[in-house]
Amino acid sequence: MAAVGSAKVCRRRAITVDPEAGAKQWQALEYGGPEWQKIYFRLRNSVEGYNGYAKNPLAEGIEAAGSRRIRGIAAQTILLAFQLAHANRRKIKKWLETLALGGERPRRRTHHRRKIKKRGAWTPTGHLPSAA
Repeated sequence: MAAVGSAKVCRRRAITVDPEAGAKQWQALEYGGPEWQKIYFRLRNSVEGYNGYAKNPLAEGIEAAGSRRIRGIAAQTILLAFQLAHANRRKIKKWLETLALGGERPRRRTHHRRKIKKRGAWTPTGHLPSAA
């Protein structure tokens, strides 16, 4: 007859996981560390910048689902994919216009850079490891 109660593994205070079993959770950079922040925030800024670009109401306006007048999530998804493809094409075309072709001088791209806060300065206290 089987014993009643919690399983043996549930009654333990600690467990040991061999490296092969934990390999899929391994990360090259320590979560929240300075190098992780540098890479994470650069990638996140790229993604958020592109989202803002695609949400431009004078272009694709992906934020306004009402502009895609069709019912159903599958149809909405397909139309959204077309809108994002158009935004990609528009961005590539704008970049190609800045290149120097045929001995011409390259056109300068406008840069709208803002002063940024120190990485991690926005994070509430206690959520990132201390730098000490």
